[in-house]
Amino acid sequence: MIKKAIGVGFPLLLLPWLSACGTDAYLVPPQARNAPKEILMDQQAVEQRMQSIQFNLTRAITTEESAVIQDPTYAEGYSRLAQLFWQNHEPQAALVEAQKACQLQPSNVTYWNNLGQLALNTHHLRTASTAFHEALSHDPTNWTAYVGLGQVAIAQHQPNLAHVDATKALEFGGPQGPVFDLDGQVNQLKGNWNNAATFYRDAIAANPNWWQGYYDLAVVEIHWGEISLAEQNLRQALTDNPGSSSAWLLLQSLPQTNKS
Repeated sequence: MIKKAIGVGFPLLLLPWLSACGTDAYLVPPQARNAPKEILMDQQAVEQRMQSIQFNLTRAITTEESAVIQDPTYAEGYSRLAQLFWQNHEPQAALVEAQKACQLQPSNVTYWNNLGQLALNTHHLRTASTAFHEALSHDPTNWTAYVGLGQVAIAQHQPNLAHVDATKALEFGGPQGPVFDLDGQVNQLKGNWNNAATFYRDAIAANPNWWQGYYDLAVVEIHWGEISLAEQNLRQALTDNPGSSSAWLLLQSLPQTNKS
């Protein structure tokens, strides 16, 4: 069984993290240098794209740093810096800036959710849980925080607790991609692969341009040995999120005898 990576996205300020980095920050994995030619060419194209935006990303960081130096109380500047550092593959610096934004505006639910997701993606589970609970203390109906808590529970191998959070997320957020995806992960952790696939398909139907549902469905298909379908879904995931190293690694690890 292939171990799946954890990662769920949220709206508002967190959306750039979805498209830019995904489950893992972009990196052409060393193992992928021996990947099939088609995959290697795809990765090289992505690498060129990432390099082309590096200069602008560096300039953006410098600009935001200047803004917060001039006004140390500028919470939005710290939140933007957190996203920029994340995109620049500096997760610890991103975490620090996200925490500053929360300290300056402790009632801002979006900042807490951003901090929680960043902490989750960097495996600081205690910080993530605290941030999501803090978001709920200011808005008890905030569905993104419940999805975040569910993701923490999944990372801690507590599917029953994650199911409770998923139920709350559905109650307050309705049938949205991240909610369905969380339910899929709950079922996958319990070994209910058919149910997991159904929820991942629901996530895709709710958010067809979101990479996570395709990636997670591909994991199920690999478990079932449906390699061709898995490849299709991984490529669809990479169309939206070409910087996900986990998706690249999973794609290049598929049995080559099943490739066209």
